[in-house]
Amino acid sequence: VEGILSVVLRGAFMDLCRCARKEMNKQDGAPKRKRSLLPCVGVTETDGEGSLLPPPPPPTRRSQRQQAKYRKSADLDSAISLPISHEVPTGRKAEISVISSGEGDNSTCSICMGEIVEKTTLDKCGHSFCRACLDRAFQVKRACPVCRLVYGPLIGNQPANGSMIVERDPDLELPGHEGYGCVCIIYSFPPGMQAQEHPNPGVRYPGTDRVAYLPDSPEGNRVLGLLRRAFEQRLIFTIGTSMTTGMQNVITWNDIHHKTSIWGGPRCFGYPDPTYLVRVTEELREKGITAD
Repeated sequence: VEGILSVVLRGAFMDLCRCARKEMNKQDGAPKRKRSLLPCVGVTETDGEGSLLPPPPPPTRRSQRQQAKYRKSADLDSAISLPISHEVPTGRKAEISVISSGEGDNSTCSICMGEIVEKTTLDKCGHSFCRACLDRAFQVKRACPVCRLVYGPLIGNQPANGSMIVERDPDLELPGHEGYGCVCIIYSFPPGMQAQEHPNPGVRYPGTDRVAYLPDSPEGNRVLGLLRRAFEQRLIFTIGTSMTTGMQNVITWNDIHHKTSIWGGPRCFGYPDPTYLVRVTEELREKGITAD
């Protein structure tokens, strides 16, 4: 009897559910929904008025692989949003500072990077080095290897048998320096033999003549005085490989730029060039040539 009653009750309940669903579809002209299987009795819920409501959709479940992928993506997004820092730990900063400046405990030579042997301290800047390291550095250039402060007159290896002649043309005006005449500098070197201070001692080099131009203005004459002093210290030219012709064992310019043309601008080593006089003054200052 109990079995038959259960079947009858279940059938009546199913009929009631079908009727309720039909009524829900008809109300307010709602569009027909796709039929789906009725939920089982154990999960069917009712609202406050006693009408049947479909169960809420089950929460989305992710597999372990999907969860790992989601966490990796979230970590990547958070890493991208963080500002990138290029700072070095404090201890490393201090180490770099000591090595590069030669300061701190003054026990490390910034030339050989070892412990200072026969400590020699430069009087103007206070940087200290090994005596042997400093002697070798001063053979190349008499300047502090750290701050580049020049000590004493810097002497180059320009051939000693050259001449520097200055001529003035008041009627020739350089573009960008109108109202002033022109200063013509004529450098002349006869052929000679390379000395021990040159790259290939005993090898001959050909002679050369070079002409450069400056405005006959106060600024131009100031640069002319610096160039004359640099020539006396044998810094204008050197012996090496020509950058333009590729020829070896020839007299070449030594990193002090000259204007060898009147026109054409910087590309043709000529005028106008508004910053030239400032640049060449800075180049001369780096070689220790300054106005008194």
